[in-house]
Amino acid sequence: MLANSWTPEHPDSKYPRLDVNDLYSHALSSYYVKDGSYTRLQNVQLGYNIPSSFKGWLQATRVYVQGENLFTKTKYEGLDPVLPPANVTGPAGDIRDQYRGVDRGSYPSSRIFSVGIVTSF
Repeated sequence: MLANSWTPEHPDSKYPRLDVNDLYSHALSSYYVKDGSYTRLQNVQLGYNIPSSFKGWLQATRVYVQGENLFTKTKYEGLDPVLPPANVTGPAGDIRDQYRGVDRGSYPSSRIFSVGIVTSF
């Protein structure tokens, strides 16, 4: 990687400059830009209203199962393609817009399964 990294004499290299003590590493590079597109099934709920002939003394009863974040289809290599907003302030004040789209290794969304009953007496 070092032999094929960027230098002023080798500007068409495959990798950005790898030396942290150089004057060019702080510059933005398209090398680190990744495709963050994804498809996610975020929330599904299946419910059933129990007919009044089965309810007896319950006036309205509904049972359901619910799933959240059931699957995510992506080619993104990070933990989660949905990046949380950064709350960053710098010497110039609020610089959140400069960190938009920067993956800082946040935890992926949890997969949650729920079962419930909604009723009234």
